[in-house]
Amino acid sequence: MDTDEGLGMSRLIRRALIIGFVAGSILAAAFWRRQIPALLMRARPYDRRRSNVTSPALIINRWSGDGKAEDYKLEEAAKRAGVRTIMLERGDDLAQLAHDAISTGADAIGMAGGDGSLGLVAGVAIERGVPFFCIPVGTRNHFALDLGLDRDDPLSALEALRDGDEIRIDYAVADTRVFLNNVSFGVYAQAVHRDGYREEKEATLAAVFREVAADPEAQAGIRYATPNGERHERAPLLLVSNNVYRMSGPPDFGRRLTLNAGKLGVGAVTNLPKDADLHSIRLDQLRTLHQWETTSLRLESDEPILAGFDGEALVFESPLDLSVRPKGLRILVPAGTRPGFVPRGEAVAARFVDMAGTGGR
Repeated sequence: MDTDEGLGMSRLIRRALIIGFVAGSILAAAFWRRQIPALLMRARPYDRRRSNVTSPALIINRWSGDGKAEDYKLEEAAKRAGVRTIMLERGDDLAQLAHDAISTGADAIGMAGGDGSLGLVAGVAIERGVPFFCIPVGTRNHFALDLGLDRDDPLSALEALRDGDEIRIDYAVADTRVFLNNVSFGVYAQAVHRDGYREEKEATLAAVFREVAADPEAQAGIRYATPNGERHERAPLLLVSNNVYRMSGPPDFGRRLTLNAGKLGVGAVTNLPKDADLHSIRLDQLRTLHQWETTSLRLESDEPILAGFDGEALVFESPLDLSVRPKGLRILVPAGTRPGFVPRGEAVAARFVDMAGTGGR
């Protein structure tokens, strides 16, 4: 993403609170304004043990984050740390690269790239029964942020491989595809699939938003049920996340308190005002807003289901089942790393809860 594009995205986040974490900020905002965090009730200690990997391999996307990997000389640093590096080339099958690395002796597999590629490699790690690790060299690195890694110092994530910790966190699946953050349907997904979206993100999203607000028939024809038993035939805005987001303010807007609650977070706007505008919409203008937690959700459609999958454009067949896999991902982090967003004033409580499961380490 170039500088002008990044600035455009930042402006969009500030004005609309929709792109902040894949169209979900506007949903999470209303949800958390109605709740008291109750961190001690929600937090669970992470299953944790010392890492003992000896032959880790790391796949590096040199283009991710405008070339952060090369800027930080990640390949050289990884090799000094005893990590076998694999440079991603145009046209490579990322999942196959991960499989091949494990088949040739890697006892841990890592990815340096954006959130979409992290999910692909994490899926291979789960399938092959080895731990996963990530190096935050993407543009936003939302997963790394919630995991507790330092996005401003990507090389520090390599400390996970030198006397680091192995913890267990949740992952989620859409059909069989692993996602670590969220999947969005409706406006955002429709925009991501438009020609020219990558070049004109703000203009494309705003145009789609106007279209679906003015004409319900232009909204994604996705059927699903809300917890009150109502069946819905359209999805103007629908977000499904691996654990629940809460509003955290700029610059990221959406954060997760925990990555091991064993729940999907679901947010849905089921009816938009006809005169709604992306740049001026307010929460009190939304006619219907539903938020809930669940372990699974089924979506149905008479057409292929468009999705914004951790920011990537994917298409699924109907029915589409989404579910969470509690503590199903073994992940390596620097020693002492504690995933999850800790609101100001709750840090002591969060540390107390986490230490309860680590013997005070």
